[in-house]
Amino acid sequence: MRVGIFLVCLLGTITLGQAASTQTTPAMMTKLVVRLQSPEVPEASFAAQPKTMYRAGTGYCRIQELPDSEHGVHGLLVISEPDAWLINLLTKTAQHQVDLGPTFNCRLPVFADDMKASDAGNQLMGLEFGRELAYFRERGATPRDGPTLQGKTTKSYTLTIRDSQLLLFTNGTLERPVAVARQRGSKREVYWYTTYEELPFEPKLFAKPDGVKVEDAK
Repeated sequence: MRVGIFLVCLLGTITLGQAASTQTTPAMMTKLVVRLQSPEVPEASFAAQPKTMYRAGTGYCRIQELPDSEHGVHGLLVISEPDAWLINLLTKTAQHQVDLGPTFNCRLPVFADDMKASDAGNQLMGLEFGRELAYFRERGATPRDGPTLQGKTTKSYTLTIRDSQLLLFTNGTLERPVAVARQRGSKREVYWYTTYEELPFEPKLFAKPDGVKVEDAK
């Protein structure tokens, strides 16, 4: 089943198998909308289109892509640990995978293009959508006055992890991300945030999809 490369990279952080899990239903969830900007990604390309994400607690994640009519794909990734469904909404098909554990934490790494499940010790895995500010603070990054971005006054945080310089720009008293960037050699990637908000938890967003043909991954 063909889906967007972004979803495939994220699903690659899940190990397959059979497992059981119990979760406490969270009260709130984080919703965010991001768009990738990079010299290597044409602005009009599908890879540069906005992606909508939700995460709640440690075991609930969801990513929605826009339709890619050229390739017949409308990608959706739903994770309710230990289960994950990689869905093509255009063909009404889904691939089901099960996390082996033992931690049953869904992950939304920001820069997942060169990561996989075996990269658990990779410090970049810790930089996740929905937990950006905590990542920088836990590693000792201190805020500085940042530039005005998208009409917003920002604070900036900087870290060097392995061969990457990471930058986070936040705005507001509660400090919500405006952008997160990675500079690695001559390659620069920036995710711009157009939405970042806390909402009441909606269980149906993280449930097994209805109306699709589901196949277990082999």
